[in-house]
Amino acid sequence: MNIFEESLNILKSKVQLRKLFQDMHVEDIQNVIKRVEAIHEEKIREHNEQKEQEGLKREAVESILGQLQEKGLTLDDLQSSAVVEKVRKGKPRQRYHFQYEKTDGSVVDWEGATTGRIPAEFTEYLTRTGKERKDCIIAEL
Repeated sequence: MNIFEESLNILKSKVQLRKLFQDMHVEDIQNVIKRVEAIHEEKIREHNEQKEQEGLKREAVESILGQLQEKGLTLDDLQSSAVVEKVRKGKPRQRYHFQYEKTDGSVVDWEGATTGRIPAEFTEYLTRTGKERKDCIIAEL
């Protein structure tokens, strides 16, 4: 059990609090009580502010829902019209336009990167000609 849990257990028990404060002067106990009351008032204020914020938020939602009903719309209508863009993690991969020749002599255009998988015919072309991928780049996309 850590020190915070032990302190909480002591503060929750009247008997243990008596034991803790038995050797303290009355003024010291009053100072502790004032500090605890100040913390209690802060917590009450925070709680009331949070309730007020939730009330304002609820009113805003009700207002917007009322406007949707006036216009004859539903939440599904809003969701279907929302455009969601995928955010890609990591660095963007540079793409290129490659050109290579098949064994039958036809020229093939392929779009891809300088790393990763490539078509089998492209691999065959590279081994046959002794070229590297970068040698076959004709344009940067």
